[in-house]
Amino acid sequence: MKKVLSLILILLLALTACGTQEKEETASPEEKKTEEGTNAAKENTNTRELTAEDEKFSKLIVEKNYDAVITETVSLKSESQKDFYYIASAIIKNNENQTKTYNPADLTAMKTDYQVIVNYINRVKFVPDEIKVEVEGLKKSAEEKVAEADKQLTK
Repeated sequence: MKKVLSLILILLLALTACGTQEKEETASPEEKKTEEGTNAAKENTNTRELTAEDEKFSKLIVEKNYDAVITETVSLKSESQKDFYYIASAIIKNNENQTKTYNPADLTAMKTDYQVIVNYINRVKFVPDEIKVEVEGLKKSAEEKVAEADKQLTK
């Protein structure tokens, strides 16, 4: 009797697991639309409201005090800290790249250095309006340098 009861329980669990799995795989069109809307909202970089922390960090960036931003945001505890850490890191990396001399025969190093900037900025989810132009300009400039290096490397 115990063996039969155990067998029934195992079969019941197996059938339940299969039924749950099938239900998850077939999402309704309404659920898909909601998920797409959520993803679209995440992609919009200026959906978050400006907080006191955002204002503090953007002020430091306007004042070109990037090291202070890095030291205060290195813990990456909040979304704001992550965003400003990446922004400050991208600006610092760009400043390093400006003073660096690259070997014209080896453009891979230049491409890699500027790709780092693009990657940092792509991680940013929110950019306050007061530094948005600077960040977008930095991203555009870095992308152009990467494309230029790509073009030279493929010749």
